[in-house]
Amino acid sequence: MKINKPAESPDATRERGIRLTRKRYSCRLPLELASRLEALCEMHPGKTRSQLMGDLLGLGLAEVERAWSGGATGVAGFHPDTRQPIYLLGGPFAEFHGLIHKHHLAMEHDLAKDDPQASYPIDEYTLGEDE
Repeated sequence: MKINKPAESPDATRERGIRLTRKRYSCRLPLELASRLEALCEMHPGKTRSQLMGDLLGLGLAEVERAWSGGATGVAGFHPDTRQPIYLLGGPFAEFHGLIHKHHLAMEHDLAKDDPQASYPIDEYTLGEDE
């Protein structure tokens, strides 16, 4: 069983158009989850462990959003052309998306500091503690 697969090179990732954060995430998994992940790695030899974990996290977060999306607080008005109701989002769904936007902007600024072709002005905005 091959446990350590070589990490995908940053150049290969850039060619596919995927932007990676500078921050590394590391965690120790319970044995049950680790064995499932290794089984997926063996079943999909063309994908790295990081790619599979990214796919799994994406699916899990999409499911969280779907579960929270029922948090409409009421009719805010009607669409002028179709007269369909427009709902305001509230609850954890709206809070989650606000926080996503906040963290995304901070990470964009962090990535763009070294990019001479950045499409927007770069300031010294940081989010939280530098690690």
